[in-house]
Amino acid sequence: MLDIVFFIAFAYFNSKLARRKGLPSARWGLFTVLAMLGGIFIGSMVIYSTYRGPVDFNSVQSFLMQNPLKVFTVYALEIGGALLIRYIIERKPGTTGNAE
Repeated sequence: MLDIVFFIAFAYFNSKLARRKGLPSARWGLFTVLAMLGGIFIGSMVIYSTYRGPVDFNSVQSFLMQNPLKVFTVYALEIGGALLIRYIIERKPGTTGNAE
């Protein structure tokens, strides 16, 4: 549920920034969602590479409950993907009038 809120919020804010820069907003919203999904995938692979046990629901759930920073890793990489796209949008020249 929290992932959906993150997807909507970050895609909205990045597409709004892209629109202000004169860039196609839907494209950059899609790039944001794809970067966030990539962050989730990489975070899941990090957790999978550190897990050494039977692959059933109860074992994996107890592993994640004992190591709550593993779940935080996934969220951090997800948000990092959105912030990466925001950084790319901010670096693009636009019609905002404030040159660096």
